[in-house]
Amino acid sequence: MRILLTGITSIHGWPIYNKLVSDFSPERVFGVRPPQALFPKGKNIVSGCVTDASLFAEINRAFAPTHVLHAAGVCDLDMCEDEPEKAYAINATGAKNIVDAFGTSCFIMYLSADLVFSGQNPPSGGYHEGHVPDPVSVVGKTYLAAENEMAKASRGAIVRIGLPMGDSVQGEKGAVDFIEGRFKRNLPMTLFHDEWRSCIHCDELAQIVVELLLREEQGMFHVGGPKPVSLHEIGQWIINRGGYDPALLKKLSRLEEKNGPPRVGNVHLDSSKVEKVLGRKIRAWG
Repeated sequence: MRILLTGITSIHGWPIYNKLVSDFSPERVFGVRPPQALFPKGKNIVSGCVTDASLFAEINRAFAPTHVLHAAGVCDLDMCEDEPEKAYAINATGAKNIVDAFGTSCFIMYLSADLVFSGQNPPSGGYHEGHVPDPVSVVGKTYLAAENEMAKASRGAIVRIGLPMGDSVQGEKGAVDFIEGRFKRNLPMTLFHDEWRSCIHCDELAQIVVELLLREEQGMFHVGGPKPVSLHEIGQWIINRGGYDPALLKKLSRLEEKNGPPRVGNVHLDSSKVEKVLGRKIRAWG
């Protein structure tokens, strides 16, 4: 096996990269980091943008992967609303470039997200793989467009993930690093009490994703924690863990936000399908 992983510096891509390198020899893993990024370093790591089709043509020629795990993308809500064409280029066109380069020769897994759902009328027990996506943000719409491109691969899987919870390689990405970064500087943080996500430990997410990849499980899978967690609850957990001033955490309804990007409601994922495949339950975060 020779595994190509894009998005190795993302909050979910970094633990996946570390697990792959740990489980296999580094020579059998090829990582793509963002343009201009200088870390992490390695013989089989390059900087590049997924919008560059020639990047994948060169990787295919030099490395000839047997498996591709596509974890790259842009998920910044504000940036995507301000620059929708750029968001579509990175998420949707990037996915198309992956399939064009490797769609007939590799098993391809794409890491999408719960944001393909609106959460406005959430089903009891969470969204399962058969529910029809109804994204409200540019991020969610571009993820869905990427899923449609990925579905054209001859062999592969689409894995919609909940909110990954863990430390980032840069120390500033992801929900925990971003929120705690403000508390450390004694800055207030306002978080919605009515936006719920399926929080999942990054290390467990990496374990599940790699297992599905190695087993070449095909189809659609939802992977998230067993219960919905609000953004405000995440903030409370960080306050309690770090001993920060509780007054720094402010509570707000997503319906009260002014001039912000479209927000989801409860996009909790039903992960019973993947739990049945793996033969175990996903542990709760927190």
